Amino acid sequence: MVGPMQAKAATVVVALVTLLAATGDFAAAEARVKLTDNGYDGVLVAISSSVDESYAQSIISSIKRTIGEASEVLFKATNQRAFFRDVKILLPSSWTNTPYDQVALNENFDESDIRVDVGTAVYRNQPHTEQPGGCGDPGLYIHLTPKYLISDNEADVWGPRSKVFVHEWAKYRWGVFDEFGYPDDEMYPLFYATTNIVEGEVEITVHPNYCANERLEGDLRDISGKECSYVDDLPDKNCRFVPDEKQVAVSSLMSFYYIANIEKFCDKTRRHNLRAPNKQNTKCDHRSVWAIIETHNDFKDDNNPPIPAPSPTKFTVLRQEEAKFALVLDYSYSMRDFDRIKKLQSTARRWILHEVAEGSSVGIIKFGGTAKVEAPLTVIQDESSRKALADLVDTNLRSATSIGAGLNLAVNSMLHGEKNAVILLITDGEENTSPYIRDIEDQLVASGIRVVTIAFGADADTQLESIALKTDGKTFTVLDTDTGSQLLDAFLGALTYQPGDTLADTKVKIYEYEYRGTDKLVSADFPVDNSVGRDMLFRLKTSAVKHTVSDPFLVRPDGTLLKTATFDPIISSWTISVPQAEVGKWTWKAELSGNENYYIQVDVTAKARTPDILPIFTRAWASSGSNGVDATVFPVIVYAEVKQGNNPVVGATVRAYVTHSSKPIEAQELDLLDNGQGADSQAGDGIYSRYLTNYPYTGRYIVKAQAWNNGSAFINNGFTVNRRHRRRHARAVPAEPLETPAYCCGSKVPFDGETVESAGEFSRYVSAGSIQVTKIPETGDVLPPSRVTDLRVIKTSFSNLTLTWTATGDDLDAGMVAGYEIRFSKNDSELVDPVYENTTILTFEDSKDKPELLVEAGENVTVTLALAEEIEVGTVYYLTLRAVDDIGKMSSLSNVATAFVPNDPVEEGLSLWLWVSVVAGIVVVIAVIACVVLSRRRKGIRVPQENPDW
Repeated sequence: MVGPMQAKAATVVVALVTLLAATGDFAAAEARVKLTDNGYDGVLVAISSSVDESYAQSIISSIKRTIGEASEVLFKATNQRAFFRDVKILLPSSWTNTPYDQVALNENFDESDIRVDVGTAVYRNQPHTEQPGGCGDPGLYIHLTPKYLISDNEADVWGPRSKVFVHEWAKYRWGVFDEFGYPDDEMYPLFYATTNIVEGEVEITVHPNYCANERLEGDLRDISGKECSYVDDLPDKNCRFVPDEKQVAVSSLMSFYYIANIEKFCDKTRRHNLRAPNKQNTKCDHRSVWAIIETHNDFKDDNNPPIPAPSPTKFTVLRQEEAKFALVLDYSYSMRDFDRIKKLQSTARRWILHEVAEGSSVGIIKFGGTAKVEAPLTVIQDESSRKALADLVDTNLRSATSIGAGLNLAVNSMLHGEKNAVILLITDGEENTSPYIRDIEDQLVASGIRVVTIAFGADADTQLESIALKTDGKTFTVLDTDTGSQLLDAFLGALTYQPGDTLADTKVKIYEYEYRGTDKLVSADFPVDNSVGRDMLFRLKTSAVKHTVSDPFLVRPDGTLLKTATFDPIISSWTISVPQAEVGKWTWKAELSGNENYYIQVDVTAKARTPDILPIFTRAWASSGSNGVDATVFPVIVYAEVKQGNNPVVGATVRAYVTHSSKPIEAQELDLLDNGQGADSQAGDGIYSRYLTNYPYTGRYIVKAQAWNNGSAFINNGFTVNRRHRRRHARAVPAEPLETPAYCCGSKVPFDGETVESAGEFSRYVSAGSIQVTKIPETGDVLPPSRVTDLRVIKTSFSNLTLTWTATGDDLDAGMVAGYEIRFSKNDSELVDPVYENTTILTFEDSKDKPELLVEAGENVTVTLALAEEIEVGTVYYLTLRAVDDIGKMSSLSNVATAFVPNDPVEEGLSLWLWVSVVAGIVVVIAVIACVVLSRRRKGIRVPQENPDW
């Protein structure tokens, strides 16, 4: 199976060990790092196990020097309101020869703020922030490479490390964006232009795309190092603005931050360039960087007012220990309902026997009205230690429910004083006997122990989400109709706290299937792609041993049979191990009883084909994390990342399945998109997203995702490098050149045909855990359409305009709008003023008669409109649009598309050359990318002597 899940298969999937299961990456970033009395505490820099330990001392020294110096830069940039006080550096457990200060308490790589990891094909050694959210949303993490940290030549490309770090910290912490353009980017171009009428003729002024409080002195240069070439008096696409080293300007750190004088963010007093078509203006509605920063909790309501001086940054080097897991299991009588205790026994045994890494420790606590330690912490060393623990997970129940009793034993006895300690709490009911969760909560939070909570059904105590959130843990929900796969998702989610394997040695879930029916012979196909295959493990679990008439078997791609299944009678499961699985279509077959009261559940895992090949992997999460969310105000965004190593998998089919815990009906399906529109931040980055807009009930929702290749998926292995153009000032923003093409990434992650690689026929399954929805809309349709951000003019004549954009939806980016209104004017201010009705060239009502406009959200729209009056030659026109849904709710106005018909028109009957701008709001800009402007006033083309009047 490589497409959507079969009709008979339940929408169940299993998480990767590396998933971020509904931890709420955005919220987690906020929770871990605190700004108290002007100092940031809890900043975590983690070094990947993929990094060679021989560079350890150089990397650690560079981290300390970089952040120590960045603290001074940050202090100045925030007007003396913030600095880095306490920073921890986490070494991988595989580094055994590097000195460290202390053992890590609960820090781990997957939840670090700054990650030191090998370079990516897209970014290479460029420092960057994973930033899939919107304006004001914190990023996922900052990525620095070992080469960047230890090579001064590499670092000099980007400017002083300290200023680079503050530039990235602003994105990660406060959710602001770059204030410069990118080569070959239509939405964020390197240059833009303004127009003025001088003596009755159009004068065009070319501006580099930046934000500064004073004009930046500099030159225009070609990437070859020579002077720029011009096309009809305009810089061509190889032209770059190269600022001088000495400037009067002091802002902005989100623009040309490497210039010596630049040490502030743009704000009201340091004039913000709201006309520049850059990410900050587009995503933050033209508000300045500081306007966003000062609304963050770090500074809102005059938090952390200025102080005279920062204190030196304290660094602590940590080394992660093996994980210690306390299984706190509910054995109250209600666990017999829906066979919960049997599911728990089966899943916990499998987890202990096959999933927990050697070296980790596991202890078992059972609770009803009271709690008892069934097994103290036991190091997983061999099969006998695993079996001894697994055999203690029985099905003998008891009365009453005291969750607090189980937690009390875990925190005050089993895990007291332990490092890297995790409680895995599984329960189905509400507390009815003291001690309660609230009685133990403060001790848990103070201990540093993380709590992973698993709620069976809809009646489990609502405090489970709260305790997971307060301890930086995770939360999962398991439907009572689940056959065990959702429970396994949760158990696997806890394994992220183990010291991580390299990605090549991580198990990847490539297939899952469930069947309940009357067929007596069941079989299905699954693909093994060329990135996986080592240590492939096929498992078939049944609800009754008598349901499987004979052992299941596999059919290899060449047609040969593999009949080596082994059976575990306690967990009713068959396994087939394949040391190296061939690439291609595999088939499994099982002979069943035909009794529809029983079911089977199949899953297949594998590691990378060789240790040198990274597997395609998927992880998923929701924007709300474990927090309760008011869906009337904050619609949840579902994310899924699909990459091979760090390289984006582009063009995959990614589908999320959302199910309410109390109503196990057919799951809602969301097709997640990587198109840079709606909920998606950047096209082609391998992070797919969509708004969740349908909430039938309040309560817990389970979110899962599936990714597969529907024939168009490919791996972006970076750009073709032209080494002939290794010259000074090859790029606009880096301080020194690199091989072309340019730095990454603007509105989309670029690629070219020479470096892309087919993703092959693959499938991946992943859990995003559960979300808690506290309030839902009282009526069915309260969400307006999303704003269109990519309106463009692609063709014009004197009486017609052809426009294109990505369709928005009836509810944000879902469904189909009822119509569009399009406005057109020679004066941009008229576009936003409803008094000027003559600016409307297409009304909502008339648009309903144009079927080409009414397509599903995410699809392309192209429409040609006839104009009542002919376009005037030599005049700039501005267009914007908004969408309306079926009850009249309207989107915000789109970006402005700007069309200019030159004074020297081309031959009649052909399309006229255009300047077309794709920017975020009602601003008068014209992007200079690969388009051409013809003007009789040729001497009017110039680089400005001062910033435009914004």
